[in-house]
Amino acid sequence: MDKSEIDVAAATTNLLTLYSEMETEENVKFYNSWAQDYEQHMSVMGYQAPRFGVETVDSAYLGNRESALVLDVPCGTGLVAEGLQKVGFKNFHGIDGSERMLKIAESKGLYQSLTHWMVTADNPLPIESGSYDLVTVVGGLAQQHLPWDILPEMLRVTKSGGCICFTLRAEESDHRCKLLASIQEFVNKGLWEKVVERYVDKWQKEMLPTGVAEEYVDGVVGVYRKK
Repeated sequence: MDKSEIDVAAATTNLLTLYSEMETEENVKFYNSWAQDYEQHMSVMGYQAPRFGVETVDSAYLGNRESALVLDVPCGTGLVAEGLQKVGFKNFHGIDGSERMLKIAESKGLYQSLTHWMVTADNPLPIESGSYDLVTVVGGLAQQHLPWDILPEMLRVTKSGGCICFTLRAEESDHRCKLLASIQEFVNKGLWEKVVERYVDKWQKEMLPTGVAEEYVDGVVGVYRKK
């Protein structure tokens, strides 16, 4: 869809809702109602986390891409899998809390498995330990989305020697501080090692209480290898 065809007013309303305080159940209902317009509306704020994540994985992943099994969580409408397929990955499992987002992901024909599941520290993934060569958490660690304390679960389902890629906005917040502390704790314990950390200028446009700003915020992509 051409950007001139996007209902910017509707997009702004949904983006403001996205960055508002919501309980988990409200968040899921919101994504279900938004799924059909999600990709178009996110483009209004210049959202490119999937592209930045894919580019970083592409530069850092040294394993066999054709045989690698990728877990995409939360997979949303499948933007990350679309990008990874273009750089040689072929096997994708997706997990998301929104059934309608999963339906759109399914329609793209990229995933061998899609699971409706809300990941939290108290609701572990229905997956055996050490199952995946690559786990991507792109956009999901934003505030009001997946909790910061799911990283042990992402680590659990990754194979030894496998990689975990995550993205986050470079903003000061309690959520981000706890997330970064958890990441460093795993490094200190020798559970994983940093492969690359990429700082990205102009990550996406800033959201103000009045709508989308012209100014951009920065972001970070991290790729870590499980020991």
